[in-house]
Amino acid sequence: MSFVFIVSSLIAGAQHIAPNYLQLSDEPQIIPLKWKADSMNGIWDEHAALLIPVKINNCTKEFYMQFDLGSSSSVLYTEKLQSIGKMFPKAASLIDSNSKLHAFELMAGKTKIKAQEIVAISMPGDIDWRKNSVNIIGTLGTDLIDDREVVIDYPGQKLVLNYQLNRIDTIIHTTDLMYARRSILLPAIIKDKQTILYFDTGSSAFELLTNEKTAHVLAMPNAVEKRYPVESWGKTLTAVSIPTSDSIIIAGHQLPLKKATYIEGVSDSQVSQMMKMGIGGMTGNKLFLHSKLYLDLKNKKFALMSLGK
Repeated sequence: MSFVFIVSSLIAGAQHIAPNYLQLSDEPQIIPLKWKADSMNGIWDEHAALLIPVKINNCTKEFYMQFDLGSSSSVLYTEKLQSIGKMFPKAASLIDSNSKLHAFELMAGKTKIKAQEIVAISMPGDIDWRKNSVNIIGTLGTDLIDDREVVIDYPGQKLVLNYQLNRIDTIIHTTDLMYARRSILLPAIIKDKQTILYFDTGSSAFELLTNEKTAHVLAMPNAVEKRYPVESWGKTLTAVSIPTSDSIIIAGHQLPLKKATYIEGVSDSQVSQMMKMGIGGMTGNKLFLHSKLYLDLKNKKFALMSLGK
């Protein structure tokens, strides 16, 4: 999701948050994660998007949904569902006049998820029915982990739902996070200054997306900026990435930073209001590639866990 849109919504408090219609077991569940590789601005990225394999009733092919904690609610893609329905008529689900599906079921790994209601949005393109093709049919948002204890195990490529801390885990130092309107905000330290970072697993491209001033403060001496277009809700904006050898401190851990990025075209008023709210930017998957991230959204705590656990 667009950082500009997110910040605007947090500032205005006007974004409508739909109820959480997802139903799944409260028992511990392990959902596999898969990286999607892609080319961005001519550079091959092995971690372009984080996907969850899913299967739907009466269809033999495995599909994928993007794991996107920048989206408060899960969605499906209309054209993908229509394409599935042509090949597997019994798998076709009725989309009502409000672009919603009801009592929709899918399996994420071995985890059964039932959506009492889920929105379908337009995303042109048919299913590629070749054997090993990767077809993304929607997004699983923050409603998947809402009010749950979870672990995003990046090295292990798995999402653990309803995680239960054991005796060994009690030595973990947990830190408060902010969780409001199904948005996750993580406290961090950048250049010895306390700040807050919006956490979005749907934005794999950026280790740190911040304002222009902070990006330049973090830059290496004589660093060469790289500009490239990014699409955001129908608009083309310009992202500017700057090499850095600095780091970010999150949950007591110092995480190395390779690039800091800012978006040209963000208004001064938006940046000013963002800074007044204490929001220093957004981070995604790239910062945690070698980490296990524990999130307790019920008690609003988080931690970085030892990879040995």
